[in-house]
Amino acid sequence: MNTMKRIAIIGNAGSGKSILAQKLHTIFKLPVYHLDKYFWKPGWVRPDPIEYKKIHGSLCDKDEWIIEGLNLKLLDYRIKQADMIIFLDFPQYLCFWRIFKRSVKYYGKVAPGSAEGCPERFNWEFLNWVRAFKKRYSAKTRELLAGYANTKQIYVFRSQQEVDKFVEKIAQD
Repeated sequence: MNTMKRIAIIGNAGSGKSILAQKLHTIFKLPVYHLDKYFWKPGWVRPDPIEYKKIHGSLCDKDEWIIEGLNLKLLDYRIKQADMIIFLDFPQYLCFWRIFKRSVKYYGKVAPGSAEGCPERFNWEFLNWVRAFKKRYSAKTRELLAGYANTKQIYVFRSQQEVDKFVEKIAQD
């Protein structure tokens, strides 16, 4: 595990990507990049797609990183660059619960892992995206990961208990 220099963490909003990234940072001492910080402009404005693709590529081209976030359109490049990919494929109810807790805790403030100028808020469009994640993105993500099954270390976790056991194991190695 100590040879891991590029770790991609993907999953639905509220799945715990940011928290896992911080735990892995503690273990591997790799820099953490939260894609939301690079994607969103102040006021929750979407970036120019070409500009964001360049930013994403420059992050992925670094020698060491933990990158957390999804962005399915650019995921293939990130996976190609990664040594390890972790997919948090958690139940929808858990993601909603965590989003609710984060929204209450940071309402009106910028949460850790979020872009500057993008305070937490209740947003129905975002919640609909979260609701549709399994149907729209889970199968596509699994299909993409399957193409790298023989060349990458890929982990798919469906519960927090699985993640906790994984973190405990690699912390001991």
